[in-house]
Amino acid sequence: MVKEKGIVNTAVEQLNKQTKLGAELTFLERDLTKNLTKTTAKEVDRQLALPKTQTTLNIECKKWINKANLPRLILQMKAYDPDLQTMLVTDYVNPNLAEQLKEQGIQFLDTAGNAFINQLPVYIDIQGNKPAKSHQDVTLTKQIGKAFQPKGMKVVFMLLTQPELVNAPMRTIADTAEVALGTVKQVMDDLHYQRFIVQKGEKGKVVADKNALLDKWLDAYPENMQAKFNQTLYATSNPEQLKAIDAGDYGGLWGGELAAERYDHYLNAKDFLIYLVPYQKQAFLRAARLRKPAVNEVIDHKVMVVEPPFENKKIQGEQAGLAHPLLVYANLVTSTDPRNMDAAKRLYDEYLA
Repeated sequence: MVKEKGIVNTAVEQLNKQTKLGAELTFLERDLTKNLTKTTAKEVDRQLALPKTQTTLNIECKKWINKANLPRLILQMKAYDPDLQTMLVTDYVNPNLAEQLKEQGIQFLDTAGNAFINQLPVYIDIQGNKPAKSHQDVTLTKQIGKAFQPKGMKVVFMLLTQPELVNAPMRTIADTAEVALGTVKQVMDDLHYQRFIVQKGEKGKVVADKNALLDKWLDAYPENMQAKFNQTLYATSNPEQLKAIDAGDYGGLWGGELAAERYDHYLNAKDFLIYLVPYQKQAFLRAARLRKPAVNEVIDHKVMVVEPPFENKKIQGEQAGLAHPLLVYANLVTSTDPRNMDAAKRLYDEYLA
């Protein structure tokens, strides 16, 4: 929280220094019942008052953003009540990210002095300012601890989907997450340090803030889990034939859009993702009549065949033949298709909140 307070103060100072706007920080009690996480409590939060207007903007501070966590951040910002006029404040928004935020109508400030405010009669669009210290896309390795590195991500996934594991012997956790015993020790120490796991007397250890842990896991997911999967892209010209295939016949689990469609009956799947063990792959490819796409081909219906990160029974969802909703949600929010953002929110509200 101290770090976030510093980010907000610096960003507002930079805004006033460059614009002479005289924006002021105030504090308020904000009802978060419409937050994506369905939190029902209230918390003290900051608000930016713009002089010469009747507008105040609620502040959502994110310590850092990058291309990996931007889709989910946009989803989260849009989930707030639009009447709240929530503004993103962060350490640095590069020109690429700035354009994407502007396209989505999301107002922002950063500590380098970049800003986008569209509150008539005030319109501010400042881009291209560099941070005081040279900024590079800092890797997640330097931003987060052992818990959110590739092997640690597997442990955290298991704690999110099986919270009772938090009190299990480390050997049990290691076997469940399919990682080394030493990795479990490092991850658990890191989660204790970050206060995601706390001791609750006779109750033993508990995950203290599941929503925050889920957020951090999702931030790291694209680079530290998804990118490590053994996956191959195929194409199909007959999506209905693909939908008719029972993934269970090949020991597989549908993820992505098709899993979301079957969980919620909202999304009409256009692209496909299946978690499939290697020895069943050829049989599935033949049955599905998939083909490798040509170089630079525009694919109407993509099919991603992914080797599962665990034994399939460990990522089995609440419906037969479908991956766990947490994996499906991660598939959706890290895709580049805007159709999936709405479906992701519905899936979150129904199965993960």
